[in-house]
Amino acid sequence: MSKRINGEGTIRQRANGSWEARLAYTDDDGNTKRLSFYGRTRAIAKGKLDEARRRLEAGSPATDAAVTVAGWAESWIATTLAASARKPTTKQTFATVLRSYVAPTRLGRITLAKLRPSDVDRWLVDLRTLTKPVRGNDGKLLVGEDGEPVTVRRLSDATIRKAYNCLRVVLDGAVRDRLLARNPAASAEAPAVEHHEARFLTHDESTAILSAARELDENPHGRNSTMYPLLAFIAATGLRKGEALALRWEHVDLDGGTAKIAGTLSRVGGKLIVTTPKTTKSRRTLTLSPGVVALLRTHRVRQLEARLAAGSLWVDSGHVFTTLTGRPVDPSTALRSLKLAAARAGVKGAAVHTLRHTAATAMLEAGVPLAAVSAVLGHARASITADVYAHATANAQDAAMKAAAAAVGL
Repeated sequence: MSKRINGEGTIRQRANGSWEARLAYTDDDGNTKRLSFYGRTRAIAKGKLDEARRRLEAGSPATDAAVTVAGWAESWIATTLAASARKPTTKQTFATVLRSYVAPTRLGRITLAKLRPSDVDRWLVDLRTLTKPVRGNDGKLLVGEDGEPVTVRRLSDATIRKAYNCLRVVLDGAVRDRLLARNPAASAEAPAVEHHEARFLTHDESTAILSAARELDENPHGRNSTMYPLLAFIAATGLRKGEALALRWEHVDLDGGTAKIAGTLSRVGGKLIVTTPKTTKSRRTLTLSPGVVALLRTHRVRQLEARLAAGSLWVDSGHVFTTLTGRPVDPSTALRSLKLAAARAGVKGAAVHTLRHTAATAMLEAGVPLAAVSAVLGHARASITADVYAHATANAQDAAMKAAAAAVGL
């Protein structure tokens, strides 16, 4: 609501020759507030007075707050973010991004009252120029011909875009709380993100990684493990890592050959928690192939054997994929296992998510309709699937055109 302004304000020349404009108004709580604006000339002081009047009449604060961007971000994290209905993983991402890429920068030291779109632009430039040293396979820093350490960009375009989006949301909160009249980040140019097609594995690469995972399961440093079934399951179904790790036996029907995807497992605040799926369409029931059913049956037997071996140490979590004592598998453990298997197989650039991309690519190149693949992957829209897997959809379209032509003898 707009505030009641008491009079038009007054303007006077001070003893030192400068000008002062004064304005009194009543705030939303019924308290009388008085403001002074200064300028070298009467016109400058009056301009500041008129701007304050316009802001008050529009329901905005007369002046922007003196709190720094970093200070406001921390307050926003503790209040607005904490009270929101966002998923715990999303809250953790906001807090981490703001504390890592906003608070420690010179943008974070600027007060809201002095923040301008150009400050946001400068901050984005600073983020792009951050670098980190490159280390060789032996862990030592690489040195160039000039004797200086070799460096690469520290932050990807996607990370910078994420930081910008977080800042914009935080400053929207400042506008809502009337600490800012308008959001400077909204006027800055949003950083672009170059599209990269998903990395996927060839048949030989995926086979080699899974074979290596099986070998590591049998004797990884003298003790048995259970990573092969997890990695093979993701490679065969295209599930997200967190979705596979959250899967419980109660959601799997081996006789009917189905699995209900009902959550995703993540580490938040030092604890493993299961939250709702990424999107509404991520809640889905998948039909499992006979081979996957056989994989899960074998895995269940081995899990029961592990339970007997663990004895009183066993924790009955109910998860399909667990540690040797029944606890849920940490996502970072799954990633390390994949990296170890990939290194053993001699495959570079692979991650757990690469298995998901490989499964999706195989489905599309086998001629499975785009909408069906999108539903299996749990994407919110088929257009997302088409964008991420442009290489596979192009191959599928090529095969479709050849089939159509062959049907009419061309």
